[in-house]
Amino acid sequence: MKTSRVGERPGHGNAKRTAVGAASLVAAALVCATGAVAAEPLSTFKDCEACPEMVVMPQGSFTMGATAAEQKDMFIGFVPAEHPPHDVAISYPLAIGRFEVTTEEFDAYVQETGTTVGGTCGIRLIESGPEALKYAGTRHPDDPQEMGPYHVFITDGSYAGPGLPITGRQPAVCVSRLEIAGYLDWLSAKTGRAYRLPSEAEWEYAARAGTTTVGFWGDDFGKACAYANFGDKKSGYQAGVVAPCAEAISPDWTAEAGSYQPNPWGLHDMAGNVQELTADCWHDTYDGAPADGSAWLEPDCTLYVARGGDYELLHISMRASERLFYGYVPEESAIDGPTAGDDGRSNALGFRVAVTLE
Repeated sequence: MKTSRVGERPGHGNAKRTAVGAASLVAAALVCATGAVAAEPLSTFKDCEACPEMVVMPQGSFTMGATAAEQKDMFIGFVPAEHPPHDVAISYPLAIGRFEVTTEEFDAYVQETGTTVGGTCGIRLIESGPEALKYAGTRHPDDPQEMGPYHVFITDGSYAGPGLPITGRQPAVCVSRLEIAGYLDWLSAKTGRAYRLPSEAEWEYAARAGTTTVGFWGDDFGKACAYANFGDKKSGYQAGVVAPCAEAISPDWTAEAGSYQPNPWGLHDMAGNVQELTADCWHDTYDGAPADGSAWLEPDCTLYVARGGDYELLHISMRASERLFYGYVPEESAIDGPTAGDDGRSNALGFRVAVTLE
């Protein structure tokens, strides 16, 4: 499994439909011409008790890619993968998971179907405190040491055993793209809706939530700690040395769903916690990218797009435009080989779901 911020040296890498309760309301927002925020309710639903809570997105358009403000930031600058900025229209009814899919939600699928999951998983170790450099699992005999002292591969990683202590409300990690596909098939058959991974464009649209700033909280990274789990000043991770703030929660690694404040459309952890898989194949720039919200795919894709940053990355990786890739990189995927894109796992990588509504 390979995940990396582009520009840095890579380092980690139709059944009967039922609704649970009445549709609830979440606080959402629309950006006015002045930059002020006006509240508007968005509906939510759950198709079954074990299903993810979904938030119905407003239809609209946005500019995808780097903003002018971040290009002027000394820590960010011009990132080719985030260019050219381009307009994308989401002109269809869409719902996105309010949270990253949790361990207990993924477990419902495994328990109901009896599916066998798990295998080799890259573990990003905790750097300080009582759990520093500790992990549970069997270290892979071919584990390359080039990834440094804070990363190991285990042969028996899974959503239930991601190398570090886990609760049912933390995001499901150490799940491969193939295992996620199985979960989505189960969820679709159970609910009668075609659940899927969001496209990269849908993800950024939902993350921005009508805003045009570096993060959905604004341009000030000092405010990011209220909304995102990343390498903050108290985290103990190397990224904390340059962090602009300290989180009030500051978990050892991933945080339970809903621990941080949501974005204006009621979505949690769209910045930080774990990187989130999207449906798209990786492309080095946005030249030729779809403008209709659809996933940008290629035949025989082995490198995919991840979004959102994770718990140990720099504050600049919490940006809505930040793009990361994961999958097969010939010179570095020594453990997983060519199957890294579909069958690789990482405990810094999870997912949330999307569905096009009828």
